[in-house]
Amino acid sequence: MNSPDRSTMNEAGRLAALQRYDVLDTPPDGAFDRITAMAAKLLSVPISIISLVDTDRIWFKSRHGVDAEQIDRLPGLCASAVLQDDPWVLTDAQRDTRALANPLVAGEFGLRFYAGVPLRTSDGFNLGTLCVIDREPREVTQEELTLLSDLAALVMDQMELRLGARRAVSELTGVLAERDQQTERAQRAERGLNAVLDNASVAILMMDAQQQCSYMNAAAERLTGYTLAETRGRPLHDVIHHTRSDGTPYPLSECPIDRAFPENSNVTGEEVFVRKDGTFFPVGFTASPIRDERSNTVGTIIEVRDISAEKEAERALQAQTRHLQILNDTGAAIAAELELERIVQLVTDAGVHLTRAQFGAFFYNVIDAAGESLTLYTLSGARREDFEKFGHPRATEVFAPTFNGEGVVRSADITADRRYGKNSPHHGMPTNHLPVRSYLAVPVISRSSEVIGGLFFGHPEPDVFGEETERLMVGVAGQAAVAIDNARLFEAVQRSNQTLERRVQERTSALEEAHEALRQAQKMEAVGQLTGGIAHDFNNLLTGVIGSLDMMQRQIAKGETNKIERYATTAMTSANRAAALTHRLLAFSRRQPLDPKPVNANRLVTGMEELIRRTIGESVALEIVTAGGLWQTLCDPHQLESAILNLAINARDAMPHGGVLTIETCNARLDNAYAAKQRDVTPGQYVCICVTDTGSGMTKDTIEKAFEPFFTTKPTGQGTGLGLSMIYGFARQSEGYARIYSELGQGTTVKLYLPRYYGEAEGAEEEHGELTDAHRSETGEVVLVIEDETSVRELVVDVLEELGYRAVQAADGPSGLKLLQSDLRVDLLVTDIGLPGLNGRQVVDAARLQRPDLKVLFMTGYAENATIANGFLEPGMEMITKPFAIDALATRIRDMIER
Repeated sequence: MNSPDRSTMNEAGRLAALQRYDVLDTPPDGAFDRITAMAAKLLSVPISIISLVDTDRIWFKSRHGVDAEQIDRLPGLCASAVLQDDPWVLTDAQRDTRALANPLVAGEFGLRFYAGVPLRTSDGFNLGTLCVIDREPREVTQEELTLLSDLAALVMDQMELRLGARRAVSELTGVLAERDQQTERAQRAERGLNAVLDNASVAILMMDAQQQCSYMNAAAERLTGYTLAETRGRPLHDVIHHTRSDGTPYPLSECPIDRAFPENSNVTGEEVFVRKDGTFFPVGFTASPIRDERSNTVGTIIEVRDISAEKEAERALQAQTRHLQILNDTGAAIAAELELERIVQLVTDAGVHLTRAQFGAFFYNVIDAAGESLTLYTLSGARREDFEKFGHPRATEVFAPTFNGEGVVRSADITADRRYGKNSPHHGMPTNHLPVRSYLAVPVISRSSEVIGGLFFGHPEPDVFGEETERLMVGVAGQAAVAIDNARLFEAVQRSNQTLERRVQERTSALEEAHEALRQAQKMEAVGQLTGGIAHDFNNLLTGVIGSLDMMQRQIAKGETNKIERYATTAMTSANRAAALTHRLLAFSRRQPLDPKPVNANRLVTGMEELIRRTIGESVALEIVTAGGLWQTLCDPHQLESAILNLAINARDAMPHGGVLTIETCNARLDNAYAAKQRDVTPGQYVCICVTDTGSGMTKDTIEKAFEPFFTTKPTGQGTGLGLSMIYGFARQSEGYARIYSELGQGTTVKLYLPRYYGEAEGAEEEHGELTDAHRSETGEVVLVIEDETSVRELVVDVLEELGYRAVQAADGPSGLKLLQSDLRVDLLVTDIGLPGLNGRQVVDAARLQRPDLKVLFMTGYAENATIANGFLEPGMEMITKPFAIDALATRIRDMIER
């Protein structure tokens, strides 16, 4: 029959044909749903639709992956597909002029791929399409189009079947109801039904009200191996559904097909039937009740489809998925592994899983004196002793291709291979060797084309390894080669690193020692430059102390007291200034590192003013300009003092004929634009300390080298070249920066940028006042004082007795320890650290053996923080630095006793 002219599209005839099949707006049907699900799965797309093109709509008889039941005809691509004789394909709709303006393509749905096969009637009308859709572009193979066309034909078979079945069942029902009156019609209807059903590709079986077989079409006879004559009048379950695939009986009560009749409902699903020859085969079925004109259920019609090919495809897909998963897992595992033995074991185990081999092995390619040897490295599925007793394999005809990297050797039966059994002494496998029929060997070749070794797999049954297995193992061998190369490289680097790390460690240790020595030497250089001004200042301060005390003696001798307080104040002021200078000198020259703490740069700079003035001399004027509202910074205050003092000394040396030294503080915000122009600068808020001189200045070349260690412009013997490099290092370690700005003949500015600190403010210095009742002893506590300097010891004892304490004294360590080891009550020990015989710490350690809770207040003339940094103090110990104010001593004693 000729097809209608689809160019003019005999639309009236096509719509009439669509109405004739009476399928529009019918309920979902399991048979059609399985077809769309199968189409989506086999073509690996998310959407599959059986569409029927109506007058103004496209209605979906079955849909997989979409929710809509229908769409308007105009945007539907299926409306274009029904105009075609062949499948209509858009591999990328967004690039195809046939679909660019389509709203399903250009709109939110984002359709990219479409393939539709017309659903053609036997008289040539296209009712709709079986189409697959994706939101990603893709290519489609001819094999996939053929598969889609076969599924479309299956859709039409189902529709033809339902059309014929409806007609036949209707006629048959009438015939059965009026058998005596309409015999001829019944026979005619039966013949028509048989003609339709026998031409259907789907197996059709019918059961009567007693669930006995009443009909089988030709497809059912071919599928089951039984004829209608053999099954008529027999319970169908007992003929083709009586046994499960595992051989166990299948009770009728558990059969879902038989439930369609008593439950009067459609039942769909999958089962396993038994052929006449006893073989099993999977089927998809739909069981529906047959009703007469009075809607009474009079039987069951069963559509059966052989799904063996689908199940095989599913199994193949599952196997492929499993193989890919093993490949991915193995690839990820060996990529992350650097231990050689672990890598080859992972690869060998994966190979056994992928090939379904009985056992597998990895042999290293080790060339012996004869130029042929493979050394066993790992095994999977067998014991090592199963192979080691046979020695190493040699480059025989079977092994040589692997040994030489010539290619893969795969044999369905190695014992029948022409290359097998040609070498003595065994002429084949040795006695007691594990049985091998199926054989697969894949060389493992490195990126440098070196044959690293080979992967060998065996199985006692023939024909186990196929082409797919070979392809998989070639990929695994490639992964193994890369991983082994990487592991070898890592081992080589490790061996190199072992010697390199030792050499670096030795060199680093030597450099650190040298750097520490030079750093201390640089400090001592600065200390040396301090001594001239400090010695002059100490003489002035001592003159004030001695002179005031001499005048006090004269006044007392004369019995006059009106000027004594003025002289005492002058002596105390001079003595406190001398103490401050001593503390700064000790802190500057110490070796011990200190922890950073919140610093008020204004307070620190102004506190250094007198020390700086004495250092730079009278020919250089000092100006200190501090900013109001200055932020805090977090750094080592003593290192900051050292940096400022070094900058002051450098500035003084740059002004041999005098000049002005200016030290300023300010808040600074370094923005992204500034940071982009500078190296290693982080944008943010900083505290800036500027040291500016009016000296000789620097050249551009000197500025670039100024922060380099050991670089100096001073004459030999007058500088280490470490000052500015240490200042730069201090700034970087404090997460800050140092910058130099200079012009020849104009002077130099060095700016230290230290990051703003947002924590709690620096605590104010402790203020001391007069002795009060709060300092006095409440119960006559006993305080032992150990001090070798008589004047200091007597002063402390006098203060204690004045405050009501019972004071016991000792002049050296041994005598003090003797008192502590006696039964003497001691509430607090006050001791100097530097004592003759035993030092203060040794006395305390020995005393705490008997008095573990002994409270100790150490007195020291050295830098207090330096001692603390060395972990000197333990719980129950505190320290006070000489010289100290009397009220400070009294407060510390009272606090420790009450604690």
